Amino acid sequence: MAAAARPYWTGFLKLSLVTIGVRLYTATSERDRIRFHQIHEPSGDRVRQQLVVPGIGPVERDDIVKGYEYEKGRYVTVDPEDLKKLRLETTDTIDIVEFVDDIDPIFYAAPYYLVPDGSVAEEGYRVIRESLRHTGKTAVGKVVINQQERVIAIRPLGEGLLGNALRYEDEIRKPEDFFAGIGADAADEDQLAIMEQIIKRKTKEFRPAEFHDQYQEAVRELIDEKLAGKLPEKAPERRPAQVINLMDALKRSLQEEEGGKKAEPKRAASAKSEPAAKPAGRTRKTAAPNGQRSLLLPVSGGGKGRAAAEQPAAQGREAESAPAAKRRKRA
Repeated sequence: MAAAARPYWTGFLKLSLVTIGVRLYTATSERDRIRFHQIHEPSGDRVRQQLVVPGIGPVERDDIVKGYEYEKGRYVTVDPEDLKKLRLETTDTIDIVEFVDDIDPIFYAAPYYLVPDGSVAEEGYRVIRESLRHTGKTAVGKVVINQQERVIAIRPLGEGLLGNALRYEDEIRKPEDFFAGIGADAADEDQLAIMEQIIKRKTKEFRPAEFHDQYQEAVRELIDEKLAGKLPEKAPERRPAQVINLMDALKRSLQEEEGGKKAEPKRAASAKSEPAAKPAGRTRKTAAPNGQRSLLLPVSGGGKGRAAAEQPAAQGREAESAPAAKRRKRA
C-alpha cells in the first residue's frame, strides 16, 4: 500500500492479544499557506536569529543540551541517552485500553491517518475497522508522539482508520471561568420560535469544499500585485455593525430566508396607489411617466456638454406642450 507522504510514526496497534503493524500519517497540511519572514528593510536581506549566551556570545548548536529549570537561573541537564532509558511500551505501540460511545469535541486535537503496515497486517486491520463500524464505538489508546505520551481516539473513516490525539483534562481550561457571568435565564418564546425556523431553513449537509480561507487568497493577490509592480488599492472603509432590536433582527433574518426581498416591489406599488399626505413646507418631486423616480444623470460641466444635455430636455417640453395647445384651441 503506497502512501503519498512519509509516515509520521511507525509501530504497532495492539488490542488485547492482537498486534498489527501500522503507520501513522498527519492528516492535515499547511505547506501551501503563505508565511512571512523578517526582512532588514535597508538591505532587503533576511534577518537570522543567533543562539547566544549572555556574557559569552554566539554558541554552536552542537554545544546545546536539554535542561530543566528547577530554580530561577539553575538547571539540571538531561542527556538524550537518559531519555532512551525511559522508553515505554507506548513508544512503539498504540495500546488500545478501552472503547467509548462518545467524546466531547473539546478534547480533540491533531488528526492522523492510521494505515496498515503491509499486506500481512491488513487482515487484522480490517477486523478492527469493521468491528468499530458495526458497534459504533470509538477505540481509545495511548501512544508516545514527540516524546510525550498522548491519548488517541480511533474511528473508522471510509476504508481506513482515523486517529485523533486527545488533550488531557488538565490541558483544558475550565469553562465556568469564562461562562460564569452569562445569565441562565430562558430565552423569549417568540424569539426562540423565529430562531428555530431560521435554523431549520439554513440546515443542510456540511460540505467542507464550500469553505476556503478568503484572507489567505487576499494576501496572495496582494503579493502577486506587488510582484507585478502594482500598488495595493486603498483599504476599504469598515462600517461598524448596526445594532438593532433583537426581535426585529430575527424577523428580518427569517424574512430574507423566505425570500422577503422579492416582495418589496409589491409593497412599493401598493404605497403608490395610496400616496401619503404632502408634508407642509416641502416640495415634492414628480414621478416619471413609468412610475419610477426621476434620476439625476451626471453631465459634463459647461460649454457644449451642457448644451447637449439641455437640448433633449427642451425638445421633450416642446413635444409635451403641442398637444396641450391643441386641446385649448378646441375648447
